[in-house]
Amino acid sequence: MSDPVLLRHLKGHRSRVTGISFHPEGNRFVSGSTDNTAIVWNINEQVRCMRFEAHTDVVNDICWSPDGRIVASASKDRTVKIWVPSLMGNCDEFRAHTSNIRSVDFDSKGKKLITASDDKSVKLWKVSRKHFVSSFTGHTNWVRCARFSPNDKLIASCGDDRALKLFDPQSGECVHSFVDQKGAGNKVAWHPDGTLVAIALDNARVKIFDIKVRKLIQYYRIFEGSVNSLDFHPSGNYLITGSDDGAVKIIDLLEGRHIYTLTGHTGPATAVKFSSNGQVFGTGSDDRHIMIWKANFNGESSENSLYSSECSDLQLQENGTRPRLPMPSSKKLSYDDCHGTDEDEDGRFISGKENHPDTSILVDARKTDNFHVTDVHEVSD
Repeated sequence: MSDPVLLRHLKGHRSRVTGISFHPEGNRFVSGSTDNTAIVWNINEQVRCMRFEAHTDVVNDICWSPDGRIVASASKDRTVKIWVPSLMGNCDEFRAHTSNIRSVDFDSKGKKLITASDDKSVKLWKVSRKHFVSSFTGHTNWVRCARFSPNDKLIASCGDDRALKLFDPQSGECVHSFVDQKGAGNKVAWHPDGTLVAIALDNARVKIFDIKVRKLIQYYRIFEGSVNSLDFHPSGNYLITGSDDGAVKIIDLLEGRHIYTLTGHTGPATAVKFSSNGQVFGTGSDDRHIMIWKANFNGESSENSLYSSECSDLQLQENGTRPRLPMPSSKKLSYDDCHGTDEDEDGRFISGKENHPDTSILVDARKTDNFHVTDVHEVSD
């Protein structure tokens, strides 16, 4: 396995980057920000980015549909916008939450989506008709994130009540709760095989649970600040994380240790995401910058198990004690180690491939009339 390599360093948002989502083909990605906008970027540096203005407040989360036709964004303005990433700026919206919406996620077919909100609920929607299906209750405080499992049979959610809950989308029932007495959840992520779920905690911890045996199997204390975002590599063997300490750390799940620490952001790392093929990943920060990296991981599958002999010492003992962690050992890669750099007016390291704000094309989606999401989405169950 070779070291990750920085491909592009992008600047376009005027405030914190809150979310990143790649197009299924991996040639584009979209980002959301506290500057109230979403930007569609092209991995091809010759093509300018498009800045979409539709929300009237902070964009907290963003997600590209599995078919790549539409994008959903969740905002503090209590709406979810469904829009077509084109110069036409076509946009539609969903309304049902009574407070700040923290996250949005499509199911594997792009037919449904779920939202999580400060109103303490998770809501399920049918995309084609903007039809509200059901509300999942049980959280006693703000819900910060909700995600479908890979097979869509479960929904995992976390929030400020320090609980990780698993809901059955068919019955609407909470089938299990993992409660952490010390840390609130910022983000959840599903392992590609659907048997594990990871949670990023505000007490500088990451935990991975087995949902079949309903136990903690891996536990990482390698951060110096709140863990804001995390994502599994498609192989299932690696986990990428971003935290308030400004570092992006990559964990080898089979060995049970973090293997890379990527530095370069000058503020908290607030968003991390792998492309669907795992070849590249993106990182976003409070410093307004986005970095796109080539992963350089081996083309391995998840045939190996987290329960292999190499990581058996990470599992909970039969008496329920916490797993013993291997001694940390990782390689630190700074931004200027990975790419030739210059400095901008703020003293930040930048490359000649940076996109400045004035290179973007502004698309005002708020001016769209008579557009409905059914115009671009198949109306079927």
